[in-house]
Amino acid sequence: MKALLEKYFDGETSLEEEAQLRAYFNGEAVDDELRVYQPLFQHFAQEQGIALSDDFDDKLLQKIGANEAKVVQMRNWPKQMLRIAAVGAVLLVAMVAIWRPQTQAQQASIDWSKYEITDEQQAYDETLKALRLVSSKLKKGTEKATHEVEKMEKVGKYFN
Repeated sequence: MKALLEKYFDGETSLEEEAQLRAYFNGEAVDDELRVYQPLFQHFAQEQGIALSDDFDDKLLQKIGANEAKVVQMRNWPKQMLRIAAVGAVLLVAMVAIWRPQTQAQQASIDWSKYEITDEQQAYDETLKALRLVSSKLKKGTEKATHEVEKMEKVGKYFN
């Protein structure tokens, strides 16, 4: 049974093997080691017995009713119009973007080689400038965040 149970959890059992497992675990002579799996198979047996009543479809249709279908159609009308308008707007933007004539400035390519730094010292200096700029921006952000936290602490005194 252990081997069959492992095969079951690997999803490799046939229908007959699964029936054997159900019969074994729903019976009385279950090995003590395998008793932990017994509630699982008992649950499957209980759930298998649950079914809908024969008149379930009729009751459901009766509760929904014909008037509800009309209301749903009326409620969906604005949504459909919004969808159509959204598709139209996307198509209009796409047409404008595709058919827009390009200017000469857009057609001319930029020669980036004249901006390239070849000297190591100049590259170091430019990198240092960039890092100083980032550092100053981060310092300002930290100061502002600290100031805002102090404000919140002052306001928080009233809520404690």
